[in-house]
Amino acid sequence: MISRTFFLFATIAGLLFLPNPSPAQESLADQVDLFMGVHGNSNCVIGPQLPHGSINPSPQTPKGKHGGYVEDQPIRGFGQLHVSGTGWGRYGQVLLSPQTGFSAAEDGHDSPKSSETATPYYYSVVLDRYGIKAELAPTHHCAIYRFTYSKAGAANLLLDIAHNIPRDIAPEVKGEFLGGQIAHDPKTNSLSGWGEYAGGFGSGLPYRVYFAITIGSRVQKVQISNKDSSSLYAQIQFPANTTTVDVRVGISLKSVANARQYLAVETGSAALETVKAKAKALWEETLSAITITCGTPAEKRLFYTALYHSFVMPRDRTGDNPHWESQQPHLDDHYCVWDTWRTKYPLMVLLQESFVSNTINSFIDRFEHLGVCNPTFTSSLDWDQKQGGDDVDNIIADAIVKNVKGFDQEKAYRLLLWNARNARHPEYRQLGWMPETGKLMGCSYGMEYAYNDFCTAQVAALLQDSANAHSLLQRSGSWEQLFNSALNSRGFSGFVGPKKTDGTWINIDPAKFYGSWVEYFYEGNSWGYTLFTPHAFDRLIQLCGGEEKMIQRLSYGFDNKLIDLGNEPGFLAPFIFSHCHRPDLTSKYVNHIRSSSFSLQKGYPDNEDSGAMGSWYVFTSIGLFPNAGQDFYYLLPPAFCNSVVKMENGKKIRIETIRAQPEDDTVETILLNGKPLDKPVVYHRDLADGATITFKFKGN
Repeated sequence: MISRTFFLFATIAGLLFLPNPSPAQESLADQVDLFMGVHGNSNCVIGPQLPHGSINPSPQTPKGKHGGYVEDQPIRGFGQLHVSGTGWGRYGQVLLSPQTGFSAAEDGHDSPKSSETATPYYYSVVLDRYGIKAELAPTHHCAIYRFTYSKAGAANLLLDIAHNIPRDIAPEVKGEFLGGQIAHDPKTNSLSGWGEYAGGFGSGLPYRVYFAITIGSRVQKVQISNKDSSSLYAQIQFPANTTTVDVRVGISLKSVANARQYLAVETGSAALETVKAKAKALWEETLSAITITCGTPAEKRLFYTALYHSFVMPRDRTGDNPHWESQQPHLDDHYCVWDTWRTKYPLMVLLQESFVSNTINSFIDRFEHLGVCNPTFTSSLDWDQKQGGDDVDNIIADAIVKNVKGFDQEKAYRLLLWNARNARHPEYRQLGWMPETGKLMGCSYGMEYAYNDFCTAQVAALLQDSANAHSLLQRSGSWEQLFNSALNSRGFSGFVGPKKTDGTWINIDPAKFYGSWVEYFYEGNSWGYTLFTPHAFDRLIQLCGGEEKMIQRLSYGFDNKLIDLGNEPGFLAPFIFSHCHRPDLTSKYVNHIRSSSFSLQKGYPDNEDSGAMGSWYVFTSIGLFPNAGQDFYYLLPPAFCNSVVKMENGKKIRIETIRAQPEDDTVETILLNGKPLDKPVVYHRDLADGATITFKFKGN
């Protein structure tokens, strides 16, 4: 914990936004910029969706990467399932391509585009090759399309079931189409069927996507083709005078019957405008959980876009589990909990507590039926490969220590204990620390397992299981076994490094960055992973030579890009300054990364990671940051002069700033409900029933 001492924050005045008058109040949903994050490696999806919706209909393009789309390429068609912000692709199925004339070749119907509009609730574009305007709006499991044909010629619609992103858009992912079926019922003007696929991030086992489609325009002919095992499509022809085609698509991972039911319940005969309005209203309600004052229009757009991305994944597929019948929630496409436990889920604790409890009930349900609950769960399939530790534990612990309701704590605790006793690497369980055995990522596994143990120890203590609380708390100190005081880098001593079971150290360069699924560290280096001791920062500071040495190390590491703030293991690193009584430096480096690495034009520092990056931006902008898995938040000067966080229980957290002069840029004190705090920390229990946090600034 941070020592209790009086403190001053220094901030960068240019990053503290001052009031700007606005002539009209734009809806929050319309402040979201879906073009943010479709560039570079952010891999966000440009198509609309509902909060945690099961589907995400969106355009796809050649070279579309893992989100399926890049802005400077022609449009190939519209798929119904996508994953947002991930580092590896999946889905993209049930592709619709409206055409004048017809081609079923994968690259035979690409069209340049114009007049593109993208919002959370509606997307439209003109396909210039055909003169077709395409519009779409989402429900939770369905998409409703309207295609307006303006050119003379044969109006057609391609339904491609073999197409998928891992095979056809991002082939480095190595996807497969394994077969499927299309059925046409001319009496109801409908099509239905399924496709089976493999490939993409997660389990290599096959999965199916079922669809039901109704067409609200007269169809002249449907021709189904499956001439070889790699192809399955339907050509839907319309009369020559057709100008408008309405298409409704229901998607299920369980059955055609489910897909049909979703169509009937969620769309019925509603017009596209009605579906669009309902989707907009839901996003308006969701985004209004946080209101901000001050800031330019661009700054507000960036904030609400980041908040939007925090509500995208995982997918709520309750009732659509293809593997077992259950009345419990079913949260799918955890792309990995390694990302989302750090910021996404703590943000949901504040904004949508029921989503957190639903997630944990889904974890419990998976554990009771499968006997495991791994961090990666895609297409309703568990995957036993881990990027980090057993980080489901951290989400559960974060909820329990913050007194989140709506799930059985004893059942959740049984899952935690099973992971502690069975899911950690056998070497870790046997020795109580993670040795180097020639397997992958031993150092990063060891650091993250130690924190998993700490999180479970907290829960054990709260549930009065003193024996497990003691043993797991003791094992949570195992990271010290990997701390090599003789390992040097850039004038600093003491770094985490690989150690054999006999105690022999393996010499490494602490500054070397490692990639994914390699030796020693996962997506990081020893400079960064040495700092991952969320439960033991004070002990780490001691081992590194004290506060002044740690301040020097952190400053050097950030200034020389040895500590990566653009990936999840580095999220907490700037807050170690606060443990060294220099919260001003926490603010300095957080402000730098927020202003230099997040933008509407360039997107996120790297993969958006299913809400992890968006939630990081939201938290640091309002002046709170969680030490996820524990019951407190760090405080730092907010980017906006006033924020109001509306919790699901109706209570509000008000975050205010007071300046005698607009240029005042140093925090003199922070008050909680009018009383001064003596450290830059606030506990969840002090916020749960509403609170006011006030930052009082003074001049330098």
